[in-house]
Amino acid sequence: MGKGDVQMDEMLDVKLKTVERQAEVYYNRYKKHMQSFESKSMLSKVRSITPYDLFVLGKQLEAFDLQRMIMTEEQGNVNLLGKLPSVAYDVITAVQGASILPVVASVQPIDEEQGIVYFKTTRSATTRGSQTAGNVVVDPRSNIVTPSAYSNNAFESVNAQATAAANLGPYNFTLAGAPVKAESFSCLLSTNTAVKGRDFGPASGSAIGEIFGVGLSGTINYSTGAVSITFSADPGVAQIVVSYQQNYELSTDIPQIDTYFASQSILARVYALKGTMGILQSFGMTKRFGLVAEDELAKDLTVEINRELGGDAVRKLKAVAVGTTTFSRTAPAGVSYFEHKQTYKDALAVADSTLVGNAGRGTISVLIVGRNHASLISTLPGFVKLTDGSTLGSHVFGTLDGITVVRVMESNILAVDEGLALWKGLSPFEAACVYSPYMPLTVTGTLPQSPNPLQSMRAAAVWAGIDALVPNYVTKFNVIP
Repeated sequence: MGKGDVQMDEMLDVKLKTVERQAEVYYNRYKKHMQSFESKSMLSKVRSITPYDLFVLGKQLEAFDLQRMIMTEEQGNVNLLGKLPSVAYDVITAVQGASILPVVASVQPIDEEQGIVYFKTTRSATTRGSQTAGNVVVDPRSNIVTPSAYSNNAFESVNAQATAAANLGPYNFTLAGAPVKAESFSCLLSTNTAVKGRDFGPASGSAIGEIFGVGLSGTINYSTGAVSITFSADPGVAQIVVSYQQNYELSTDIPQIDTYFASQSILARVYALKGTMGILQSFGMTKRFGLVAEDELAKDLTVEINRELGGDAVRKLKAVAVGTTTFSRTAPAGVSYFEHKQTYKDALAVADSTLVGNAGRGTISVLIVGRNHASLISTLPGFVKLTDGSTLGSHVFGTLDGITVVRVMESNILAVDEGLALWKGLSPFEAACVYSPYMPLTVTGTLPQSPNPLQSMRAAAVWAGIDALVPNYVTKFNVIP
């Protein structure tokens, strides 16, 4: 591991250890909005809210505080902001609570426009067995490699030394896994397995052991691994094949892995909208319905941006999905449709196997599906409906045996029978998609609209990056009509 990797890991380790403590600080600072998020957010309906979820929300509320401080310094009077701070907190909390992004993506706030997101990775630090120092063992962007003869102290059937014809020896070589455990060494001749021997342990107070057997004899130094073998007859051209165990208790070190965080850059993009409202229309709405038109406009703006953010995430996930599994609605001859559709879960298990085969771990934790696909799921045993039908755009539809189901309403984002099966772990570093807010979704106060003084406007904007960076965590799961 390079010096830069070590420094990055140390920095991340410190950062991760402070998340829980910082989440508590944010909770106390923004208690009203934190409690609202815990009790009313869609995320709370599909899983428990974690300290990291609270940290992410608090980080965005804090970012607005910084923005407000800058605005106050420029204007010289916090009162000029009117209801904006309260509205902004509500908007940020509502967006985080209603959005599908915390459900499908790893949310990693960034402090710069060109930010860095992280992936927990493991690699071998020792050359041993199947592994060479630096080989990746676990990387969310690729498959998992299971080492062999790496952590195991046993060395099995190792070709230790080539012999030459008409040469009885001695043949001298050094075992790689020193120090050697006494009475664990054995050897044989590759061309004549009847020629074999083993060690019988050291003499008292000595590190040297004797090797005896059929057709050979020799010595072994348990501390250094040095071996000397002499044959009683011409061995011919062959290999001396040895097996033994390393003595871990006496070793200066044992095999090592490095857990570190691979990083990848992500570029934040601006999503912004404005809307206008006439003063006369505003008065009429207030008079007739008791509604504040400007607040309704703010809600519409945030909903539209939130829909686009969610739609972009789904499009990116669909573009990188690895593999396709299908379920046909057509029942086989002699089988009722009711009975046939119960086999949907069999197809889902195949998709789960595909996902695990791609990523080397995980399970389907989220299904993102089109309208018709969602309607099929809603009729299956184990489905719990969570939506009340009032949400616009892609939304959490319900759960199927603990799997969160996200329904996509527009076929231009995801066709009505299509689906995406993905894994999102509880760790913030285990997800197919990353959402990185730089500036949280913020709504301006009511501003005059030029040139007509009878019109006013509000604007909403968010500065964030969205990218599907781990294709192996998502696979296609479609229904055939």
